[in-house]
Amino acid sequence: MSKSAEMKGGEAAFKEAYASLNAAQKQAVDTIEGPVMVIAGPGTGKTQILTLRIANILRTTDVEPENILALTFTEAGAVAMRNRLRRYLGSAAYRVPIYTFHGFANVLIKQYPDAYPTIIGGQPLTDLERIGLLTGILESAEIKKLRPTGNPDFYLGPLTNALQTLKREAISPADLAAYNQTLQQQLEATEQYHEKGAHKGKVRGEYTKLESLLQKNQELHFVYQAYQAALQADRKFDFEDMLLETIAALKSNESMLRDLQETYQYLLADEHQDVNGSQNTILELLADFHETPNVFVVGDEKQAIYRFQGASLENFLYFEDRFKGAVTISLTENYRSTQQILDAAHELIAEPEHEVLSKLRLPLTANTKEKGELTLHDFSHQGVEDEWLVEMVQNSLKNHSPEEIAVIVRSNREVEAIAAKLRQAGVPTNASAEGDILVHPITTQIRSLVRTLTHPEDEEALFRVLHSSVSGLSLKELAELLSARSHGQSLWELAADTDIVGVLEEIKQSVSNQPPHRAIALLLQKTGLQERLIAELPHEAARVIRRLLDEVEQMVVHNPTITLHDVSNNFTEHITHHLPLTAPYISTTESAVQVMTAHKAKGLEFAVVIAPHLTDNRWGSKKAPEYFSLPVTRLTEEVTTINEDERRLLYVLLTRAKTELHLSYATTSIEGKDLMASRLLEKVVPGATEELTKEFEQSVSLLSTVEEDSELLLTPEVLTALLQARGFSATSYNNYLASPYTYLYRNILRMPEVRALPLLFGTGVHDVMEVITKTHSNEGRFVVASELNDLLTRSLRRLPLSNKEYSQLHERGLTALSVYLEYFTKTAPTKTLEELAVNVVLQTGIPELPELPLSGKLDRLDFDSEGKVLRVVDYKTGAPKTRNVIEGKTKTSDGGYKRQLVFYALLLKLYDKESYTTREGVLSFVEPDKHGVVHEESFTITDKEIQELQEGLIAAAQDFISGNFLQSPCDPATSDYCDLVEQLKNRLG
Repeated sequence: MSKSAEMKGGEAAFKEAYASLNAAQKQAVDTIEGPVMVIAGPGTGKTQILTLRIANILRTTDVEPENILALTFTEAGAVAMRNRLRRYLGSAAYRVPIYTFHGFANVLIKQYPDAYPTIIGGQPLTDLERIGLLTGILESAEIKKLRPTGNPDFYLGPLTNALQTLKREAISPADLAAYNQTLQQQLEATEQYHEKGAHKGKVRGEYTKLESLLQKNQELHFVYQAYQAALQADRKFDFEDMLLETIAALKSNESMLRDLQETYQYLLADEHQDVNGSQNTILELLADFHETPNVFVVGDEKQAIYRFQGASLENFLYFEDRFKGAVTISLTENYRSTQQILDAAHELIAEPEHEVLSKLRLPLTANTKEKGELTLHDFSHQGVEDEWLVEMVQNSLKNHSPEEIAVIVRSNREVEAIAAKLRQAGVPTNASAEGDILVHPITTQIRSLVRTLTHPEDEEALFRVLHSSVSGLSLKELAELLSARSHGQSLWELAADTDIVGVLEEIKQSVSNQPPHRAIALLLQKTGLQERLIAELPHEAARVIRRLLDEVEQMVVHNPTITLHDVSNNFTEHITHHLPLTAPYISTTESAVQVMTAHKAKGLEFAVVIAPHLTDNRWGSKKAPEYFSLPVTRLTEEVTTINEDERRLLYVLLTRAKTELHLSYATTSIEGKDLMASRLLEKVVPGATEELTKEFEQSVSLLSTVEEDSELLLTPEVLTALLQARGFSATSYNNYLASPYTYLYRNILRMPEVRALPLLFGTGVHDVMEVITKTHSNEGRFVVASELNDLLTRSLRRLPLSNKEYSQLHERGLTALSVYLEYFTKTAPTKTLEELAVNVVLQTGIPELPELPLSGKLDRLDFDSEGKVLRVVDYKTGAPKTRNVIEGKTKTSDGGYKRQLVFYALLLKLYDKESYTTREGVLSFVEPDKHGVVHEESFTITDKEIQELQEGLIAAAQDFISGNFLQSPCDPATSDYCDLVEQLKNRLG
């Protein structure tokens, strides 16, 4: 069939659509020859002009559909473009090549396999393989800065991100080396020392910062080269290499390039603001045949949410420089939103003083005269805000169909929480998020079962199994069993007679010879977990379990000899290195309220948009640390006073709304922490609704009481008994203040946990310090430097450390203790007492719990000549902390260090020995600062501080034994046990 015959059915549709275009849109459709750049704001008909332009090319030229190449940023964009193109081209639409850049690379790999020797002859690199490869490189002797002693894996994440960015922006190791040379020259031109003033002769901070950055960049270059060499040696390639290999093929294979240039006579690129350096290079190479190529790009710098600040601006400037005489067309007539919404969005993004941005960020004009509605609500508590959100959705459903309503938020976690609230209220809801199912409560239960089978020494896994509903234990039995744990009796011994342990022992024999995916399926069946989950959460359980089994099957395909033990370790590695396993949410109905992140909302539109949780901690104050300096263009300083990435993302959110846009924030979080409105809202000026907000707040009560017959996991009576047995230490009280759930699981139920390396290091150093001080106090001599090595070796050898971990901690500890020993010989008191265990009770006035046990182990007491305690000294490892951090006067500190000293003062006040009472507490940081100086911070504890601590302890005890805290949600930001809390609450229904 000829091209004209295929297109005949769409001719009328084309003419009708073309007639509805405005002047700027028609110019974009009609200008089919030469380079064209269209700046298309939200709702200005971008997809429409792209498809009509393709149709117009085929209508007015002799080219075939196969001679037009359209490149999009996402698969969804490609599908949307082809669906619309069918209206105007009929069956010819299927012949137009429409790809994402990676999809196009895949086509070229199949078409020109000889041009891709690395790809064709290799295997894709898995995320875990990348981590293993980088870990090996970091062990090279050349690496110093990027392998900190305290946490040698710290830079694995930043290195992965840096390598991905370098490749995406087509920056080779040679390019990075050249850039590092410019940094070297910049360092040499920087004044190194202060010439005058109080700091005369000391190294200037600017110089130190630049020197450190250069060293990291130089090591990054080493890693980059070694990484590429290792990929080549192992015949592996990563995702970014597909585009880099395409660039290499186009540059080296002239026959291939000319063939493609002759085939694709018209090039179109959508979402050009998000196209990266590699993608741009491919586009440029394809267009390089003609002096004025037929290349058409469309985008909007204001909506660049997938690139570095400034990189999207570079795309626009680059296009005009690269393709001289390019026609630039700006679409400013908006067919989506009301003018009120458009004005508010423009206020957020406008840069009238910036010469370049002012031309790109033009105000949009609404095609409709409808007024619409724009509101901003502030609430005193996030719980009230969430109640308002549910009511707002329910009210909107009276006038709109569900699919016309969207709740748009910043994070995947919010998507899951809000979707659950709406479903609980009976609202049909579809959630669109990319949550990590490896930390999903369902997967956590499965992982615990698997790990219990494969790692019987891991009591934490068994703890989680017993805690879950699959154990068959009643709530009372569970509490009694878990709280009975002691250092002398293992959890396996305590649980030996439970049904679930018997089932696991039986399963262990059955799965020993099964491939991992079949073993997991059998495990789910035999324990009854899958049946229970499918009955309770049919869609969610199916989504998570299917995705998990698919992943395990892929592991088997990749490595046929993999065992269930290996799979369990792989999952642990994924979580340790923050490698998510995502699974799309299952849409339960087409007609449903949509809940999604702002990133997911890109390209969509809704009659009603509700944007809750617009607080500064979520929108505006986050700034990722920059570990390296990469040669990627950035915006100039005058437009980065407000986080530019967040500003663009919020702009995308605002411009999804057609007629109603409702914004909200709360000034107190669910956990009772103070919140602030996002700084971005200062530039958005909607109409105030204070009266409505206050009226709603008065109608909502967040206070809920525990019913006497409520089947809590832990009744007030049981909670009282448990608190009477455990009480509070300084550490456990800090845990309680961070989250009562952390206290419950870590200090009451004593969940088995593997001690992290920092804790093990602290234990080893404390043991050595105990010997050092005892030797001086009892023998009247100081430990000499030559003894330190043996002391530290004995201490660390008693701890569960691998040889690699032992070597790292030994080197770190010996360095620190050598400096501290010298300090101690100059400052040591005559008499000390080490590791004093204190157990006392605090009178509470609570009828159910009149005495609250308090306990603590004090590192060191210093005495005067009369035998009276002068001070309590608490050793700390890690970087020395400032007084402001210790006292909780900084944004990221909570005062836990100072509270610990007050707690010790209270312990000694309640202790029987009057001579042990002291008000001086000292934090002694064993590890010196970067200049080799040991820091100690001394505090005098006041009566007021002790009284406030007593009152806080009593209030915490009252809250705990009442069980009221169980009514509050668990915040993953403050507790690592929220998955267990969710399981707990699911069991309660």
